[in-house]
Amino acid sequence: MRFLLRVLLQFVAFTCLLLAAHPARAESAGRREPARVTVYPVSRAREGGWYLQRISIQGEFQASIGASLEEALPDSLLNDHERHVMAWDMAGLLRWDVDFARGLDVGDRYSIVFERFLGDNGEVRYGRLLAAELLVSGRQVAIYAFDAPDGRIVYFDGEGRSLERSYLSAPVDFQKISSGFSRSRYHPVLHRWRRHEGIDYAADPGTPVRTIADGIVVRVGWAGGYGRMVEVRHANGIITRYGHLSAFTPGLTPRMAVPQGAIIGAVGSSGLATGPHLHFELRVNGVATDPRFLPREGGTPIAEDDRVAFMIQRQKLRGLMDEPPATALSANTP
Repeated sequence: MRFLLRVLLQFVAFTCLLLAAHPARAESAGRREPARVTVYPVSRAREGGWYLQRISIQGEFQASIGASLEEALPDSLLNDHERHVMAWDMAGLLRWDVDFARGLDVGDRYSIVFERFLGDNGEVRYGRLLAAELLVSGRQVAIYAFDAPDGRIVYFDGEGRSLERSYLSAPVDFQKISSGFSRSRYHPVLHRWRRHEGIDYAADPGTPVRTIADGIVVRVGWAGGYGRMVEVRHANGIITRYGHLSAFTPGLTPRMAVPQGAIIGAVGSSGLATGPHLHFELRVNGVATDPRFLPREGGTPIAEDDRVAFMIQRQKLRGLMDEPPATALSANTP
């Protein structure tokens, strides 16, 4: 006992010496760096009396994308409703690459440039996302808006490839992960340890459930502990299961082809479930597989005639995420 006490006292003394030698560590312990917000001058007018203004924000993600935007953007820049619109816009554009329900870890960071609309009457609205560079779970993800020659606004990654992939990152819009893929988990209904071969998304009853890829419906109906379940067969020996549903999409039947993103049912708590959530399961050649390891192949590349224009626009947007010029107005400046 005395030996353990002596070791503990030596550890405490050594820690105090380190903090004394490095006061910055003591000051920064448990403290996150605040987000940097840069508001640029109004750039140009739009039809209907609206003006466009660009804003860049850089910071560290909080527990969710919504909380991160709420921390970075005060109501004077975007109100709560407009921040939610922006969050859904980001989640939609990144749905092939980032599952915001499970993809945010301590230390994940973001750099974002977006436009807002300013009205003559003082009204402020979210406009569109121009660029986002994210560090998520050690992986770099980037998207950039491009004003195509035909007038459309399209998005590409940093290499000029389409954002669309063969598989969505999640079957529901960003929600909370209540239980992850695990070799052993204590089942809340059966009260015993058992393998958990999927991902559980806690969501409100009735939340739409989407198939993550093109496929053929194999099963629609009751499946024991899964409750109401839909099973879809995809290419390359991949099968996905969507369990504990409250309802199926009317008309959904086996052997029906469904495109990526098609709504196949709604979140519920049927079967062996203690509350509303979606049980999402992925099997490759019959073997349960962690959905995080789905292939992330590149999308279709931009047309060669547009590549130079895209690269120029990408560099301009990257410049807005670097140190702001003297003409910018920093929202963090006292």
